[in-house]
Amino acid sequence: MTAKLFVGNLPYSCADEDLRALFESCGAEPVDVRVIMDRATGLSRGFGFVEMATYDEAVQVRTSLSGASLGDRNLVIDLAKPGRAGAKPTRG
Repeated sequence: MTAKLFVGNLPYSCADEDLRALFESCGAEPVDVRVIMDRATGLSRGFGFVEMATYDEAVQVRTSLSGASLGDRNLVIDLAKPGRAGAKPTRG
């Protein structure tokens, strides 16, 4: 079963590829990476979600990367809370 992580305090220039590269740099293999984009500006809204293959892998990578820097920002990483059916996950 997969586990989703909330990643906050992303730089506004961050794209999916940047976030994936950060996770892969610590040996993680994300199943899916999504930086949430503002429709009007096309820039990052400052947060995203990374899906890992297992809960244990998600906890391990969260521990490894919590407080890590991307751009000039220190990331906030938490397990995402499951939302309503069809709703987007939220920060946990």
